[in-house]
Parts: sequence; structure tokens; C-alpha cells
Amino acid sequence: MSLKFWANYPFFYPDLDRPYTELVHEVIDIAQAAEDLGFEGMSFPEHHFYNYICNPSALQMCTLVAAKTKRLKLLAGVLVLPFYHPMALAEEIALVDHISEGRLAVGVGRGGVRYEPDRLGIDYRQSRAMYEESLELLTRAWTETDIAYKGRFWSFPAATAIPRPYQKPYPPIWVAAQSEASIKGVGAKGLNMMTSPNLGTFAPHGDIEKALRWYNEAAERSPIGRGEVMLLRRVFIDETEELALRQLENIRRHWGYYMAGFTAAVSNEADRFRDREEIDDYVKGGKVIPRDLPIERDDVYNTYDDPIITNPEKAIARFRYYESLGVNHIMALTAFGQPIDEVIHSMEVTSRHVFPAFAEDDELASKA
Repeated sequence: MSLKFWANYPFFYPDLDRPYTELVHEVIDIAQAAEDLGFEGMSFPEHHFYNYICNPSALQMCTLVAAKTKRLKLLAGVLVLPFYHPMALAEEIALVDHISEGRLAVGVGRGGVRYEPDRLGIDYRQSRAMYEESLELLTRAWTETDIAYKGRFWSFPAATAIPRPYQKPYPPIWVAAQSEASIKGVGAKGLNMMTSPNLGTFAPHGDIEKALRWYNEAAERSPIGRGEVMLLRRVFIDETEELALRQLENIRRHWGYYMAGFTAAVSNEADRFRDREEIDDYVKGGKVIPRDLPIERDDVYNTYDDPIITNPEKAIARFRYYESLGVNHIMALTAFGQPIDEVIHSMEVTSRHVFPAFAEDDELASKA
């Protein structure tokens, strides 16, 4: 397929009394379905200390799924680089790259909120500089030996990261970017970008156009050319839009957890593309206190760019539009807390009705 589709498991854990093992089993079920149904890969977010996204190790989840699949690509991310010593992280990533025999990709970022770094003793104001230094060290660790380093945040005598990655020179890197400055910075370096609107979901039309314009214009200045773009979207596709919209309340509830940590819902463009004010008391005992935010329900598809909760025909139209903007990969977040069989049902509908439209593009290209 010209446009590639990835599954995503968000580790949404609203009921902390539920055995966590059930989430682990769901990861395996979705991964096996994704492989059988022709998804390109599966992504694993990582967050700490709260139940909106409750997965402390994306790399361990990649290792688990690598053992259960044969073809599926695995995206660990986002790994928040300030949380780790870059030399140790380089070795861990290389190990998982070997375990998966080269199916690993790595998402990296500085971290989007203060809640986690505050509790890890990391100054969030320094996170961008820490990220930049760490990313430089990661790529050096995979390609150089006996690195002696004296930097602003990490210093150490000569060391060599072992093992070296399975993929040469190293696994594909995807940089998470949401703000205008970050998007332009990733584009100017020619790096692959993972993005979604800062609003989380129920996002207005127009934001992705701006983000892709910034990225593409910046990429024109890159010495190595343009990278690829992966767009996160909340997706539920069913045989009819009426059937799909039965998931609307689940999606709205999931969004309420995301928005819980911000002082106000974002209503203007400037705030959607910059760091927002956070509150610090929205988590109690690991449980996020979700916000109850209103949404427009009459025409979700035309009112919002995200979520894509519709029938296959309208989904294809939306995906083709993204492709025309320069999106290369769709990361489809389909699990919002509903039963796992409903998640897999939507994946099956997507595979049966949406994938063939993009496979035809590949066939035409091969004949050209």
C-alpha cells in the first residue's frame, strides 16, 4: 500500500482493579490481528504514574510482541529521552532490534507534559536541551566506539555500546512533534515525524494542513531531504457510519482523560501549537480525574478532523486527503476502552474495505 497503516494500543486503564494481565493479553490479540490483517506495524506508547496511558516500558512490549509475530513492525514510542541515560538506552534498543530481527522502529521526544518529569526529578524546562543532547549520543553510540563525552547533562569516560543494532546503521527514528517550533525543527533536519493535534482529539479541520506545510517548507532546507510523516488518528471504521458512531461516547470519555491535565480546553489555533498551562492535581492514586467536555454530535465527520469514526468510503476519502498533504503512515488508535472484540472488528472492516483502495495505488505504480 502506498499509505501505510499501523495499529496502536493505548494502554487505557480506567479501572485499576482490573487485572493488568488482561491488558497484556489484549496487546497480543491486537498484534496478532494486525499481522493477519495486513497492518504495517504496531506502536506502543510509554507513560508513567497514571492510568490514561499505563505502560512503563514500550521496549518490553515490543519484545513481547516480537515473540508472538513474524512480520509486524514494532514502534517503541515515544521514548522520552530525558528519562534515560543515552548510552544504556542505546544498548537496550539495539537488544530489542536483535530480538525482533530488524523489525524495530524508535519514537523519541522530549516529553509533552510536566507531570512525569516532575516526579522523576527532571527539570522540564531543560527537557528540550536534554533531548537534543541525548539524541546526538544515541546515534553516536550506534555508530562509534570508545566515546568519551563531556556534555551539559551527561559526561563519561570512553565507552562502547554493545550490542550494535541489527539494522544498519540503526533502527528508523521517528521524532514526536506537535508545536510549531518542534515541527519546523524536525523538518529542517530531514527526520521522520510523528504528530497529531495538541488538542488530542475532536480536533478542527485545518490543523494538519498547517503542520504539514511547516514540516514540508522546513524540509526544503534539510541537507538530507524530507523524512516521512506518521499521523496519529483516533479511528473506528464500521460497515456503516451509524454503527461506527456507537463508539462516540467511548472516544469522548477517552478524550476527557487526555484533557484532564490542562487548565482549559484549547479553542484557538495559537494555543493548539504551543505548550499549554498544566494543573498538577488531576491524578489521585494513579487515577486521572477526567474532564467532562462537550462535543458536537450532529455531524462528527465534517465537524472534526479527528476522530475518524465513519464508514469505509468516508474513511478512504479522509486518508487520501492526508496522503495528498504528504502523510506516509496512519497510526490508528482504535481501542478507547471498548471490548477487544469490537476493536478487532473495526480492524477487520478496515482491512477488508480500506486497504484494497491503497493496494490498487501500489499496483498502478508498479505498472507505470
